[in-house]
Amino acid sequence: MEFTAEINSIFRSDNYPELILGKIYSFEKKGSRIFFDSIPVWLTRNDWTAQAEISIISQTLENNTLKGTFRVDYIYQGSEQLTVTQMFMRMYSGLSDPYIYLLSSQKEYDHAVNQGKLARDSIKTEGFIHASPKNQLTRIANKYYKETINPLILVVDKSKITAEVKWEPATGGLYPHIYGVLNTEAIIEAKTIALNKSGEFLL
Repeated sequence: MEFTAEINSIFRSDNYPELILGKIYSFEKKGSRIFFDSIPVWLTRNDWTAQAEISIISQTLENNTLKGTFRVDYIYQGSEQLTVTQMFMRMYSGLSDPYIYLLSSQKEYDHAVNQGKLARDSIKTEGFIHASPKNQLTRIANKYYKETINPLILVVDKSKITAEVKWEPATGGLYPHIYGVLNTEAIIEAKTIALNKSGEFLL
């Protein structure tokens, strides 16, 4: 069996609460994703808070454990840290979530359960069903679902989807697109949602 190491440009860890510019730190993480060693790597916390730009000084991969050292080249602070953090959350947070999400009506959901699959016209017109990462649900609901009767959030287990799912760019970041009908076994929960007193969704 051939072993393949993937290249990674983001190091997520909660082990560095305080950083010093120019200081060299050691690191250890599980997995086969090695880091770029010729261009800066982003250091973030596990919640995607941007901390710094770092350079990998050394790294060794052995028994699915990566060990090495890095130097802190730049530290994010204030509004810049907030901006970069928002970018990471918009672009990447959905990728690490085991679930993707669809907004639906109770009527559409009930029909899908009876059929064993959820199909939408967008499969014919665009080739896929639009789904969403969690952090975009409020925006999508307020844009498209204010007039929907009995709106729902469908929580979908990515590992159970039989159709191909591709993460592709659209307004606000990367979105999961389901290239085919959605088998209802992958829908693990249907959550009722409602407008607040201001006539807005806040999900």
